[in-house]
Amino acid sequence: MISILEKLLQLRHQKVNTLISQLAQQKKICLIYEKNINDLLALSNGKHSINSRCSALKMANMSNYKKNIQGIINWQEQEKKSEENKIKKIQTSLKQESCQEKIVQIILEKQQQKILLEQMRKERKIADGIASQSWSRNHTK
Repeated sequence: MISILEKLLQLRHQKVNTLISQLAQQKKICLIYEKNINDLLALSNGKHSINSRCSALKMANMSNYKKNIQGIINWQEQEKKSEENKIKKIQTSLKQESCQEKIVQIILEKQQQKILLEQMRKERKIADGIASQSWSRNHTK
């Protein structure tokens, strides 16, 4: 039974470590999206030399440029939200797996203590038996 519990604990531990790695990876992805969004905002809000002599074509191009960048920003924000939802799911799974790991660990420790106590009782019984035989030999003579 102990070996089964140890194997189960090892599997739970591996699952927890896998989820921790996945969580770290998802957080990195979110940071990348955040950086992309900030860079695109800076690009969109950059100073462009538009003066009264600018042609209508240049202004229309600038408008389309900003519109396209805003579309990309919106897409990046949606992707970031999707990744944040994945993070929440992974965190929930991680909490559940961590609890399961702890439960198995506690059960294993209790079983190990139970076996240790049983071994101590057997050793004490043997020692008491030897002491009893020795006492009876010394007092029957």
